[in-house]
Amino acid sequence: MNAWRRLAWAGVWGFVTVLAIGVQPPSAAQKQDQQGQQAPQTTNNGGIPSNNGFAIESEMLTYSAMDADSRAMACNVAQNLGAADDKCAPKGMANAPGVVIVAGDSSALTEFQIWRSDISTMDILTRRANQYCPQQGQRGLISTLESALSGFPVGQALSVAKSLFTTTSVTTLLGGNILDQTLMNDVAGHLRTAGVQVVVPDTYMPQSLVTINETKSPFLSKFLALMNARGCVEVRPGDEATQAAKPAAGAAQANHQDQAAADQDKRAIAVAIDAYLDTLTAPVTTVPAAMATAPPEEREREAMLAPQGQSLSHLNAVMRADGLAQEMGFDTSNPSAGANSPWTVLWVKALESGGDEVASDNMIKGSKTNYTGGAVGTYALFRLNGEIACSGAVFDLAGPVLLADIPKFVDGSSTAPAARLVGGCK
Repeated sequence: MNAWRRLAWAGVWGFVTVLAIGVQPPSAAQKQDQQGQQAPQTTNNGGIPSNNGFAIESEMLTYSAMDADSRAMACNVAQNLGAADDKCAPKGMANAPGVVIVAGDSSALTEFQIWRSDISTMDILTRRANQYCPQQGQRGLISTLESALSGFPVGQALSVAKSLFTTTSVTTLLGGNILDQTLMNDVAGHLRTAGVQVVVPDTYMPQSLVTINETKSPFLSKFLALMNARGCVEVRPGDEATQAAKPAAGAAQANHQDQAAADQDKRAIAVAIDAYLDTLTAPVTTVPAAMATAPPEEREREAMLAPQGQSLSHLNAVMRADGLAQEMGFDTSNPSAGANSPWTVLWVKALESGGDEVASDNMIKGSKTNYTGGAVGTYALFRLNGEIACSGAVFDLAGPVLLADIPKFVDGSSTAPAARLVGGCK
């Protein structure tokens, strides 16, 4: 019996010895090699791993987390607009407020500011010139762009007409990482599911692929009014010479002085209108909001690195914004239309995204690979008057998930957990 015990102990000791030899601590070189081969694949913005590795499985989970972020943001916004209930179910509103979605460095707001400034400039110049216009029944009004341009010198008319009737394709480089565009599209889809009207001007500026309708365009309606008024402040050199040759005395002299003052005012108004028209064909380079306060040398460097095609004419920038204004229902005849507009502006930004690939080995349980993916974003919902309706940050993590379970995220049987939203609004 003792012999059997000694044999059994010898066998166990031999097994332990072999096991110990097989799992000796790795050398420094082996550790370095293992770390290089099995280190977690940590990714940074846009899902690009920081150690130049790539795992599509982690990317799937990253975008699953981003979609959870989008659902949380869209739910919060839809609830604020009254389009969704407490459980984020659509209420089926007939006239749900619209949302304009922009990214961190959107050019849409800059173009809209140019459009707003031009509308105001044309209003001021038109009012100044209209005081010299006869009653509408006594003169023919300009009703089309062709007739408006007929009164210009040939060179200026051709320049303005070319800008008005030429469609320019403009590619705008958005700041941030690739997830900005993806996040905007995803949030837009969830808002549309809730019945909210959505436009994404940096992806497609409304009305860009349709012909210009003069009767519906706020800008062109103001432009035609300005052209009508421009004809009223034209001072003919021959008339001035005739008036100067006539002797004047008493009341006639006073009338002559009044007429001379009126002619001088007309010339000043005409010069101001012509100067404004010259700006329509001047090139304009939109500056992203993030670069507006940057040092001059940094702005110069960004301008040098900007891709060709960034610069567009003043008029083309205005007409792009005019399409957005039409979609939002702006009525330039109603000064309070903007303040009472049901539209809102949703600013979104993808902050961080990435994931891990973690491979582990166990002599008893075997080897397995887990994947994770996470995303962090932020948003702010504004009324058109600048009042903030709600804002917050949102983040989510999908995983760890075994390699065998990744297909469940592809067929939809598994989804990322609900995202965490901080901030927000009622």
